[in-house]
Amino acid sequence: MKTVEVQTRPFESLKGSHPTLYQAVRDVFPETVELRRHIRQHPELAFEETETAKLVAAKLSEWGYEVRTGVGGTGVVGLLKGKAPGPVVGLRADMDALPMNDEIEEPYKSSRPGVAHTCGHDAHTSILLGVAQAFAKTGLEKGSLKVIFQPAEEIGKGAQAMIKDQALEDPKVDVMAGLHVHPTIRTGEFSLASAEFTCAAVDIFELQFKGKGGHAAHPHQTVDPIMMAAQALVALQQIVSRQTDPLDSVVLSFGQLKAGTKATIIPDTVTVAGTVRTLKPETRAQMEEKIRSISEGVARGFGGDCTLDYQYGPPSIKVGDVPRRLLEETIGTLYGPDALKDTLPSMGGEDFSYFSNEVPSVFFRLGTRGENERTAFPNHNSQFDVDEEAFLYGISVLIALTNQFLENEKGDFR
Repeated sequence: MKTVEVQTRPFESLKGSHPTLYQAVRDVFPETVELRRHIRQHPELAFEETETAKLVAAKLSEWGYEVRTGVGGTGVVGLLKGKAPGPVVGLRADMDALPMNDEIEEPYKSSRPGVAHTCGHDAHTSILLGVAQAFAKTGLEKGSLKVIFQPAEEIGKGAQAMIKDQALEDPKVDVMAGLHVHPTIRTGEFSLASAEFTCAAVDIFELQFKGKGGHAAHPHQTVDPIMMAAQALVALQQIVSRQTDPLDSVVLSFGQLKAGTKATIIPDTVTVAGTVRTLKPETRAQMEEKIRSISEGVARGFGGDCTLDYQYGPPSIKVGDVPRRLLEETIGTLYGPDALKDTLPSMGGEDFSYFSNEVPSVFFRLGTRGENERTAFPNHNSQFDVDEEAFLYGISVLIALTNQFLENEKGDFR
């Protein structure tokens, strides 16, 4: 039997297949691009997004949303109520920038040295504003739309702060969705891992090895913490290679090692800092004790001591079965079944995970690599930029997916 390759359909195909959606997206697209360029040019760091929040709140108020500001610090929540009761749909975008220089050669390049939207949160914010504006024009027949503009994703604290500040309550959110722009995927395409957990939990730790310093010429008179740390770094890798199921996913990496003041002095202490990335919650729960046990054992074997400071960050993103199915159906209907690419889970972190552990959710990647090579730079690169045509796809899918959620009569998304 001959295999027929299914082609991804372009945005313009919606003009014939989904004319109302097509026109709604086209109507908001110019302002979406304008807003994105303004935000890119005026980036703000985590929990400092005051001007971005003012812009978002002003637009939502202009479009008729009930607006709450200062949520979780600098977050903004907009609520649009439908004519009849129904599910409450939450859509989230993050607003903060990174502490690095912007080196693109575009008129909308960052005007602030050392601060740049090189992860794409300017795109996320403007895309969600485009969605919000489109729904404001049409209104909702039933249910409610809650648009959540989150601070401080880059430090993994904004989502948790907004949840503590009741962002998911009054009315209680039933289902959520979010997206992240990505240059590894072409404009017009999307990706989502088929696993339950699609993005890793992110924890960091610091080990301090304590010995007795002295002259490097007489190591037998010391308790050498450098040797403790060296042995421990090697031994700790056995957690991944020998204590974890090979079919599971764990990353244990070290990023800092601080020791000594001079080549001829054995120091009293050595500090090592690293990160642990896990997908499964049950695997994550074991890591702190394993690191502690091995490190303390090595230190004692050398006659020294070791202390562990272990900090838990965002958990894994959990994708619900129903939200996943509705996203797959939405993208397939609009752009063809080949438009959604199956990918592997990421060991990177994303604090949308806090929302996904509270509410049935789906979080997917939006392709932003266009024909111009300037859109191929990776996230967190100083020349990162996006193909703005991708906004057409992001806005249209979020609108259609929201409508799918709202049409769920039982409101059961588990």
